[in-house]
Amino acid sequence: MDEFELDDTQNRGPRPGFLTVLCVLSFIATGLGVLTNVFNFVSGPQSEEQMLEAKVALTQSISTLKDAGMTSFVDLMDKIQAMSEQVNENFYLAAVISLITVAIGLFGVIKMWQGFKVGFHLYIGYCLLSIAGLYIYVSAENIPTMVVVWNLILSALFVFLYSRNLKWMR
Repeated sequence: MDEFELDDTQNRGPRPGFLTVLCVLSFIATGLGVLTNVFNFVSGPQSEEQMLEAKVALTQSISTLKDAGMTSFVDLMDKIQAMSEQVNENFYLAAVISLITVAIGLFGVIKMWQGFKVGFHLYIGYCLLSIAGLYIYVSAENIPTMVVVWNLILSALFVFLYSRNLKWMR
């Protein structure tokens, strides 16, 4: 390196504390996501008996909700049941897509931790894939709107918070 060339990391200063906090939170979330996906992939799809047990438990929850007069949650629970059945039917496709999606998110966070803007763009891709990927193996009518809205809100919040640190990244 020539003595007149400046190292870009010297100009930027230390990583902002807020970026550090965001990255640590994302490392925890995506790291757990990778571990969960690997564990699920190794354990395989649920058996017929396990699916039946889950359906019975959900049916009991639905009847409890109906008795309590909370009928608005009944449709949500029905959709969650149908969605889990479709995920189990397409288990290996769902597992691979989820693992790839979470790996993209983890790699994006690592790049932002290192100070690269490309990590921010990868993180946006991860957020979009985490929502859109579900539609590949689950029919749209079985995906609860609340799941999509919650995921969009959380993703938008983190993208916005990461964007506050773009000036530090190169």
